[in-house]
Amino acid sequence: MKLIQESALQYLSVKLPLLGAFLMLAALTLQWALDFNFIPEQYAPFIVGAVLPALGWLGRKIAQPKLHNQTLGFVTATAGHSNTDPGAVNGKIKEADLVVNFRNAVTHYLREAGLHVKTDGTGTKNDPLSAAVKLITGSSVAVEFHMNAAASKQANGIETIALPKDKKLAQDLSAAVASALGSRLRGNDGWIDQSQSARGSLAYINAGGLIVELGFISNEAELAAYQARYWIAAKAVAKVLIEYEQRN
Repeated sequence: MKLIQESALQYLSVKLPLLGAFLMLAALTLQWALDFNFIPEQYAPFIVGAVLPALGWLGRKIAQPKLHNQTLGFVTATAGHSNTDPGAVNGKIKEADLVVNFRNAVTHYLREAGLHVKTDGTGTKNDPLSAAVKLITGSSVAVEFHMNAAASKQANGIETIALPKDKKLAQDLSAAVASALGSRLRGNDGWIDQSQSARGSLAYINAGGLIVELGFISNEAELAAYQARYWIAAKAVAKVLIEYEQRN
C-alpha cells in the first residue's frame, strides 16, 4: 500500500491557478515599478474572478494518467472467533473479547498513522470468520488476532501462522508482541507454517492473511501480562505493519 501523497502541487488544477497568480503578480509588480498601465485597473477583478478559476477548471480537464492510475491498498485487521463464538476461555475471560480489544487498539494506531483499515467490526462487534475472510481481497496485508490455549497451564509463547511468503512479516509481528509482553517466541523465530499448525488448513491463511497468536489464555502469567500491556503490544504490531506498508 502506498500512503496518500500530501503535496497538492502534483495536480494541474492547482498548478495552473498558481501560475496565473504568479503572472498577475509579475504584471502588477511591473505596473507599480514602471508606473506603466500594463494591466488596466478595471481588468484586475476580471482576472481574479474569471481567469484564475478558468485555469483551475482547465487543469481538472487535462488528463493526468500517472496520478489517476495510482492504486491505494488497505490493511485488514480482524479479531478471531465472533460475538457468538467465544473461542478459548479462562473462567469468565473469553478469547473473543480479548482479541476484539487488540484489534481495536491496532486499528487506532494504523489510522492515526494515515493508513486505510478494514475491520470485521467496531467496538465490541466481531463478525464471524466468513465475513472476515471476505475483507482480505484487495488488501495489501491482512492480520487476524487470536489467543492460544492448552491443557498444560505452563504452555506459553507467541507465534504467527502464515504462508512461507509471509515468513519475515510473521516473525516481525511475533517479535513485536513477545517483546511488549515479555514472552518467548514459538516455532521458527515466531513463524509457524500452516502445514505445521495443529489446526491444519485455515481459511484465513489460504486467503492470504496471517494469524497472530497473542499468547496462551490458559497460562495465568501470560494472560495477566496481556491484560496489563496489550495496548503496548498493539502499538508495536501497528508499527510493524506501518513499516511493512511503507516498504511495499
